[in-house]
Amino acid sequence: MAVVQPVLKPAPVVKAGELNREFVEAYSAALGDPSWMLARRLEALRVFRDTPAPNRHDELWRRVDLSAFKLDLILSGITPANTMLDVKRSRLPAGMAQQGVIFTSLESAIKKHPRLLDEWMMTQCVKLNDAYYAALHGVFVRYGTVLYVPAGIRLDKPLRVTTRMAADQLAGFNHTLVVLEEGAAATLIEDFASPTGAHQAMYSGVVEIMLGKGAALDYVSIQDWGRNVYNFSTERAKVGEEATLHWVIGGVGSKFTKSLIEADLVGPHGTALLSGVYFADTRQQLHYDTQQNHIAAACKSDLLYKAALRDEARTVWRGNIRVFPGAQKTDAYQANRNLQLSTRSRADSIPGLEIEADDVRCTHGSTVGTIEDEPMFYLRSRGIPTNEARRLIVEGFFAPVIERIPLEETRNRLIEEIGKKIG
Repeated sequence: MAVVQPVLKPAPVVKAGELNREFVEAYSAALGDPSWMLARRLEALRVFRDTPAPNRHDELWRRVDLSAFKLDLILSGITPANTMLDVKRSRLPAGMAQQGVIFTSLESAIKKHPRLLDEWMMTQCVKLNDAYYAALHGVFVRYGTVLYVPAGIRLDKPLRVTTRMAADQLAGFNHTLVVLEEGAAATLIEDFASPTGAHQAMYSGVVEIMLGKGAALDYVSIQDWGRNVYNFSTERAKVGEEATLHWVIGGVGSKFTKSLIEADLVGPHGTALLSGVYFADTRQQLHYDTQQNHIAAACKSDLLYKAALRDEARTVWRGNIRVFPGAQKTDAYQANRNLQLSTRSRADSIPGLEIEADDVRCTHGSTVGTIEDEPMFYLRSRGIPTNEARRLIVEGFFAPVIERIPLEETRNRLIEEIGKKIG
């Protein structure tokens, strides 16, 4: 029997600036939100309305062309029916729930774990005023994953989440919240995808990661959105004392992606390893802004992002290491490597350093290049066809990052998608 979605009244707004309280109240009521969740949505609405939309005068957005993006059109049609996502999760290992581990949907957590969300969701890590699209996310967020691991509990098997958006979907708002208490450990792998639809769609995501003293997390996020999707995400991790974060991102889909990714090292002797692989073709635009913030002393961060691009695609990586006053003994590195497979493609690589301490080691590297003649000649001389040789070289280029993904199935899927793009 089909579920009849409640009708929203008043009629949907026409422009982002006209998004109003009555509309948000109706949206919240249709979802069956408790009063505290409605209050959060209304606070997000206030911040959203007070936040100027990003434009090309902003440093983070001046290389972005959103002239074809019709946000007002998308907002004008938002209803609970067309913000639905299909989310599936693996099961917790036996006995973990009894030890206090929570691995559930955001919808369930809103009803069953409101105190957890009240303490952690968009209060300590990602804030509503961090970004225009983070505030919009706070207004409409509906789906997501919550992982909470109590002190001393270590999960020895990866947890997996797959999130799918239908081809005719208008928008998706997904939230990932990970909290690991002191000495806890886990691996979480998220996979986002959709077929390509006929009309513009938007995905707005937020990722929040909090690691207590001595905690360890492997977090992998792979996006393969359809070529009609404008993908915006605000993602931040707070790494506590002696904690270790290994964060891997993969990007092959979407028409346009703008991801703000930040690791804050807030406890001494913390470690953040940030790995990324992305491949753009046709006229795709993939933009990644990374920030390594060394707030506490004696921490280490190491970033390696690799990109390939062909046709008329464009990639932009803008990375920054900031060392705060007092963060002595910092050891930080960032590198971005770009492989151009077409003369019409463009890769912008912009590393940066802000250092406010005097006993540190901070370095960065950035390269943009093409496939060299020597390895291609070597493979061709052994009877390997040109296309196959190119595929082997590109896969070898990405291999150091892909090998860091802890689940073989995810590694193979990413390799397969890269192979399709090479052609």
